[in-house]
Amino acid sequence: MRYSRWSLKPTVPKSILEQINLPVIESTILFNRGIVSQNDSNHFITPLEDDLHDPYLLPDMEKVTNRISVALKTNETIGVFGDFDTDGLSGTALLTKSLQTLGGSVIPYVPHRTEEGHGVSLKAIDYFIAKNVTLMITVDCGVTSIQEIELANKSGIDTIVTDHHIPLDEFPDAIGIVNAHLDNSKYPFKHLTGVGIAFKVIEALYDSHKKELPEEIYAFCALGTLSDVGILENENRYLVHKGMESIRNIEMFGIDSLISEAGLLKEEITTEDLSFGIIPKLNVSSRLEHANTSLQLLLSSTKSQSVQIAKYLAKLNKQRQLITENALIEAKRQVVANKEKGENNILFTGKPDWQPGILGLIAGQLSEEHYRPSISVSGRGEILRASARSISEFNMIEALNSCGDIFEQFGGHAMAAGFTIKRNNLKNFRDIISSIANETLDNVPEGPELVIDAEISPNWLNQETMNFLASLEPYGNGNPMPVFITKNVHVVSAKKVGRNGNHLKLTISHNENIYDAIAFRQGDRIKETKNELEIAYTAKFNSWNGKKSIQLTIEDFKIYE
Repeated sequence: MRYSRWSLKPTVPKSILEQINLPVIESTILFNRGIVSQNDSNHFITPLEDDLHDPYLLPDMEKVTNRISVALKTNETIGVFGDFDTDGLSGTALLTKSLQTLGGSVIPYVPHRTEEGHGVSLKAIDYFIAKNVTLMITVDCGVTSIQEIELANKSGIDTIVTDHHIPLDEFPDAIGIVNAHLDNSKYPFKHLTGVGIAFKVIEALYDSHKKELPEEIYAFCALGTLSDVGILENENRYLVHKGMESIRNIEMFGIDSLISEAGLLKEEITTEDLSFGIIPKLNVSSRLEHANTSLQLLLSSTKSQSVQIAKYLAKLNKQRQLITENALIEAKRQVVANKEKGENNILFTGKPDWQPGILGLIAGQLSEEHYRPSISVSGRGEILRASARSISEFNMIEALNSCGDIFEQFGGHAMAAGFTIKRNNLKNFRDIISSIANETLDNVPEGPELVIDAEISPNWLNQETMNFLASLEPYGNGNPMPVFITKNVHVVSAKKVGRNGNHLKLTISHNENIYDAIAFRQGDRIKETKNELEIAYTAKFNSWNGKKSIQLTIEDFKIYE
């Protein structure tokens, strides 16, 4: 089993079933997402604009919009500085296009991952000075860039910070800091991502100018929120839902080219398609080269340029996949060796020549497989770079905060973080964080829990029920795709597929009906398929050559007893 335990959620109580007014399985799925009435159900399926909160509840919003309005009126050159991941890129594209639509002169800038790192860079300030920028707006960063913003001030550049990261005790001297985590924030929803905060600034700005928001900015919100694994509740759910509609219905050369390159249907695009087919290609340029390439794609105004960049990113992503696979072979060896030495509650891996851009991918996959926080390190010089990924029981940024003096730089979230550290400080850090992990995770089972929505027969899946499942989009953090369980499944055929045979393609039967299924990253379990199985799976339509069929994606399976 991939999961340490399976947990079947309760069936909807009869009293709630009557309130929701849908069949049992559909109502159970909704009930287990906190929905207890038909009104709740309607609102969940169709999020409303009413879910948007007043942007002026965020700190400094009035000061920020006033300063931007002055810059627009006096034709100042505005520099937009965004982080290099898809959240930052999406927010940078959103601000750039929105300000240009209002007539602004805008210069976007994203840093080089290894040469500049996270946060506002000195190189960017020099660049903005050379371009006569007098107002800089940050996206998805800036709340900890105290020294850099001080330099900008001295250079005649005012700064507006838009960020969603947890601030330090000290703040940069900016015109305004828009961040829901500040103590003086009255904003009711704390889980906006970087692009979400940028959206709120544009929402307030356009309102002050009595202009209607451009439809395309919602598409950027969907990309950034999904890429940063923003919790899909409240305002985030509305933004992603609206963004998915925009992606399906309006022409956007950059995103459309990526969709086409991935072989996906624009009008049927799902959040899963974005998360696994589109966002990795946007992220790849910063992992292996420079995020400018992806930003150029998002800002592209011609189809020919977009198609060319999309093809290049797809090629680069295949290269990234190969590099990551090779690195993971070594990383897994190290995990086994470290466990033999008694290091069980946190996973440390590293190699001098691993590219910094893949460290998060290595850490993420190891964390997922072992259900333990994972830290991957690389570098040949005195300064090493690291990415960390975690599990719900271990707050990574709090753990890093407890030994913050050790780092040259660090930052991030509870589940994902990164840092730079001097080589001679690494062992000390490893000892400290191992001790924290041992104290925190000793009683946490190794391997995650698989939460299952309902037990069904696969023949429950038909056009009508698949349409219902599609209506629950957007899926993601806080609203995972429903997982079903079916017992007494016979495997008709099983074969390894994928470049290294790491996936399983199955044909299964249940109650004399035949179904196609895929089990990703479970190729090494092919011998187990010779038995009658109990399977846990999700379901979606698979389109091929104009035909639709239902495909089961097996999350886990075990021998049926």
